[in-house]
Amino acid sequence: MNSIKIAFKLLRNNLQIYEFYLIVLVVTVATYYNFAAIQYNETFEQIAERIQSASVASMTCGFVLLCTVVFFMWHANGFFFKRRQKETGIYMLAGISTSKIGRVFAFESILLGVLSLLLGLAAGILFSKLFFMFLGKAMYLDVDIAFSVSMKAIIQLVIVFGLIFIALGFKNYREVKKSQLIDMLNATKVKPTVPQSNYLKGLSGVFFILTGYVVATGFADWRWDLLLSSMATLILVSLGTYLFFGSFLTIVFSKLIQSKRMIYKSVRLVSISNIFFRLKANYRSLAMTAILAAATVTAFSVSLSFKQYAEDHKIIEVPYSLSYVSSDAMKNDQVKEGVTEAIQASGHQLAGWNEVRLAAVKVEYDRSKKIDSNNEAFAIRYSELVKTLEFLKVEDRESLLAELKPQDDEVSFILNARSLASPIRVKGDSIRLNGGTYTVKESRQVPVTGNALGFGSKNIYVLSDEQYNKMVTGTSETTLNGLRITDQEHSEQLVKNLTALVPGGKVNGFSTQYVQDYYTLNTFFFLGLIMSLVFVLATFSTIYFKILSDALMDQEQYEILKKVGMSKLEIQRSVYLQVGMAFLLPVVVGIIHSVAAMDMLEDIMNASFFLQIALGIGLFAVLMIAFYIGISKNYTKMVYGD
Repeated sequence: MNSIKIAFKLLRNNLQIYEFYLIVLVVTVATYYNFAAIQYNETFEQIAERIQSASVASMTCGFVLLCTVVFFMWHANGFFFKRRQKETGIYMLAGISTSKIGRVFAFESILLGVLSLLLGLAAGILFSKLFFMFLGKAMYLDVDIAFSVSMKAIIQLVIVFGLIFIALGFKNYREVKKSQLIDMLNATKVKPTVPQSNYLKGLSGVFFILTGYVVATGFADWRWDLLLSSMATLILVSLGTYLFFGSFLTIVFSKLIQSKRMIYKSVRLVSISNIFFRLKANYRSLAMTAILAAATVTAFSVSLSFKQYAEDHKIIEVPYSLSYVSSDAMKNDQVKEGVTEAIQASGHQLAGWNEVRLAAVKVEYDRSKKIDSNNEAFAIRYSELVKTLEFLKVEDRESLLAELKPQDDEVSFILNARSLASPIRVKGDSIRLNGGTYTVKESRQVPVTGNALGFGSKNIYVLSDEQYNKMVTGTSETTLNGLRITDQEHSEQLVKNLTALVPGGKVNGFSTQYVQDYYTLNTFFFLGLIMSLVFVLATFSTIYFKILSDALMDQEQYEILKKVGMSKLEIQRSVYLQVGMAFLLPVVVGIIHSVAAMDMLEDIMNASFFLQIALGIGLFAVLMIAFYIGISKNYTKMVYGD
């Protein structure tokens, strides 16, 4: 019987062992196929502006997905090899060469990969219509996305995962090839060595993590570059996490082991000793579990935050159903009559009309700080802002207006409507507006002009009425007419009719004022939820294989403890404590990481996402508790035997 046939038979016999591993791979393959298919879908290709955001989001998620699955597969493969070491030793004892055994194991892992590819691809294709339907809804696409099978996505999928599975098969071959018979037969009897405390590495790990947190929470106040700050935080926290679990925990547990009051109570000696003596072998898994937990909570919380942010900022982006610019008051009265008649004739009803008067100004910051493009912005009097926020019925406008009310030597800064995320900090800065010197009292983003042509990209400075009137004396103002009508989502034809009536023929319609960034937010919302699911499975799987690997090594130990009189209840308590600490440590560290990441996002978006963070942590905690109970029962069954 050749190696492939033997590998096929072994795979069939061991499918129960690979069950969880196979489920994760199938979900990952199906997800990656749909991510790749976004780039090649004909419907999305016809919508160039929006497809750019979907393509960037899908490529980013696809890359993160690959990095996650490669680690997971490497980790799970180590568990499978450890579990079958005695089986390998028996084959060697029977006279089968290590080369032959290695080829069989290599082919088995490749066949398992092929099986996951076939099942995952079938699932991905089957659910692709549903996937694209939800994605299209998230991007506000009013088109029917036909079912299709992307051969380019399939080819990309087969090449990427094929290379991973082949590399994994080659790794298995090398592992078996260099194995020794005596090592394989006694693999479960090998006792871990006492880990050595390294205070330099341990304290460095804590220092790196805390430094990463400080950068994440303070970069905006220090006005550091966003990209560099994000990369610095990621590197510092990731490196610190590995050093924390690899060295700092060794210091902590070595102190616990030496504490008689702590260790010689109930079943703590067995549980804490097992964790301590295996830290050297397990710290990478614990660190990666913490990072995956952080990625899971962060991905889910960010998805919810982006969705809420997009909903909350609709009024900032599009405060009016229609808008147009006028500068001549006499002519504007005539235009208003014509516009009103046109609205009534179209079947829409006029719900409100707001005129916003602004003046173009030149802005200069001290130290040549670049805030306004070409130093150009708009100025508005405070009473005009009050009228506008009242017209738009902005929530909490009383407290907001109180914060923005400037004194004669002050201005308030309103971020332009087109900026979705910008950690701009100008509060307290000294600026010059048309030659006058002012101090920025407050910085906010509130609805004023929306993304109307010529206004959406420019910031607005609020002055007291007296200072504004002095500044615009002898200069002309621009009036933005903002209208609210019924059934604004279907006003395209009305916009076309109004272009012949308004000065310059430019009318900003409801559907034309959105920018690509809003589609990007909703795209990341949907894809982020998918990534959260994958991260959850990867986190569970990493913990699952690590815990079961420990259970295999603990079987003989607990068998001895049973013989000396340790009851099943005591063993169960020991297992729950040991597994609980293995769960609790990386999960708590991961949750703290995610809180720091979300705090950084809040600074970037100038918003509060407390509810989204709380929901993400709460849901993840509930899932982890349920998984903890299930795996603890499985662990107890493995080591006790009943």
